[in-house]
Amino acid sequence: MAPPTCIKIALDWTPNTNHTGLYVALERGFYKEHNLDVRLVSPDPSYSTTPAKQLERGEVDLAICPSESCIAYRESGKMQLQAIFAILQRDASAIVSTKLDNIGDLGKGVYGSYNARYEDDIVRAMVGHDGGQSSKMNITNSAGKLDLFEELKRGNIDATWIFVPWEGVEAEMEGLGLNIFKAEDYGVPYGYSPVIAWNAASSAVSKETLRSFVAATKKGYTFAKDNVQASAAVLSRHCQPSRSEEFLIRSQTSINDFYGTVDEVGCMQEEKWQSWLQWLKDNELLKTNILAGELFIAMDT
Repeated sequence: MAPPTCIKIALDWTPNTNHTGLYVALERGFYKEHNLDVRLVSPDPSYSTTPAKQLERGEVDLAICPSESCIAYRESGKMQLQAIFAILQRDASAIVSTKLDNIGDLGKGVYGSYNARYEDDIVRAMVGHDGGQSSKMNITNSAGKLDLFEELKRGNIDATWIFVPWEGVEAEMEGLGLNIFKAEDYGVPYGYSPVIAWNAASSAVSKETLRSFVAATKKGYTFAKDNVQASAAVLSRHCQPSRSEEFLIRSQTSINDFYGTVDEVGCMQEEKWQSWLQWLKDNELLKTNILAGELFIAMDT
């Protein structure tokens, strides 16, 4: 047998329930069944380099990122970033606040930004949709990306963007009340987030290898969906800092519905990409004509 094909994946965050299926596929040998040596690369403590940037530099073979990274790279022409697997079928993220009853009030508040492409404009659109003065919103990105939720809890910012099945569960267990504002409720058809993407212009990984990777990854996420406790136990061995069993089980239970049905796990629809592109174009955030079909590839066919 040929030696295993090594695939390095840059994670978009420290290990969490968005990544459970990957760790399950590793520990249960699903990748080995396809002769793959998959290695998961966590961000450094300062989050100095995004996963997409690591992929652009050739430091990894795949990157976990939001769908807008695929759009932004396609628009810039720097890299043909193309999604191959949607970790979630529905948006599990939200803008949250401990102080504001309405997101429109953020027009008079401070938003903690990750400085991501389109992010601040999305938040401004949500604020404006709710009747707030989006032009007066104070945006800060002085805190590290991994520290923004802690900054919210300390009261140093009024709102930030989180994954509800992770930080939301954390807040719930700490007795911290959060007001949750989802993009879809404010006219934003936010796209797939996160996705696993490759550089379609690179020949480092073949499509045959990608298909094998997607098949094993889908098997990992399907197992996670059907086996909450066992999957939480797998993830617990990789979390830094460590998390309690109760937290991981609650988080995994919370996120499972977002994976979609067994048939949907990992899949993407062109209509969802098109709706997201159209919103960006309508709001003058997208300056070039990008086809939805250029941004993802169905590896299950």
